[in-house]
Amino acid sequence: MPSRTIVAVSNEYGAGGATIGKAVADALGFEFVDEQLPVVVARRLQISERDAEAAEDTRRSVGERVLASLERATPELAMPSLGAEIDERYLAEVRRAVLEYAARGDVVILGRGGGAILGRRPDVLRVFIHAPRPWRVERIIEVHGVDESTAAAELDRVDAARGAHLRDVFGLSFGDPHSYDISLDAAQLGVNGSVAAIIAAVRAEA
Repeated sequence: MPSRTIVAVSNEYGAGGATIGKAVADALGFEFVDEQLPVVVARRLQISERDAEAAEDTRRSVGERVLASLERATPELAMPSLGAEIDERYLAEVRRAVLEYAARGDVVILGRGGGAILGRRPDVLRVFIHAPRPWRVERIIEVHGVDESTAAAELDRVDAARGAHLRDVFGLSFGDPHSYDISLDAAQLGVNGSVAAIIAAVRAEA
């Protein structure tokens, strides 16, 4: 049996967090929590899933919307722009939903500040996945067939948004090793190596 039953994955945009997180969940027989989390939050706030999707796509070009399918784990991009009161309620519901999924155990939670919300706990493994910027740009180009300037601009925009969210909401620095239990270079380890390292850490005795 795994020593840890909750894996909270955070990642630089384009580093493969969704692919790696899903593979870890499949290998361990865990639930993979990604796109269903904002749907749950939208229902609790009594806004439609269509409104949530529209809010996520606000101010994006067609190319940027295509890129959104790569990794949709950025709460500050998914947050409906319906005013400060709704924004605060949205953040509160995200926190509530993360804690509820974590309480069930046997789960991999992708992004949305999961590691920051759960904090340092013996049943949680907080993972940060990173890779060199050129590698991430090339991966986005290869997967989505967009041009280099579009891929690079979206990468910088999302990384900056994630950094601002962690700083403003949790007072943490994006990618700070002190906020995670393990950090992995996806370019160096690849998907299989990253998955193996996470599984080994999950199963290791604390």
